[in-house]
Amino acid sequence: MKSREDKLWENLLAQSAPTFAGEVSPPYGFTTRVLAAVRDQHRQEAVWERVGRRAIIASLAAVVGIALVTFVRHDSDDLDPAVKSVALVENVQVS
Repeated sequence: MKSREDKLWENLLAQSAPTFAGEVSPPYGFTTRVLAAVRDQHRQEAVWERVGRRAIIASLAAVVGIALVTFVRHDSDDLDPAVKSVALVENVQVS
């Protein structure tokens, strides 16, 4: 059995428990918001840097691909000899 004094102390502890419990949610003061914003900004900058690098690499690959197609097709793009001779003739009757 508990004495009256024990019950009194238990009641006092129960009433004072919220005072010493601590915060349930983390404190989001000015400093915490600033640090979170800076961290988020660094994260976004890193993402945009990666996107920029990938875009540069993709554009360089496209330029190299177009250059290869242009130079490879340049040799095989010759006209037929008959068409070439007609194109060289200046006065050709159409009718």
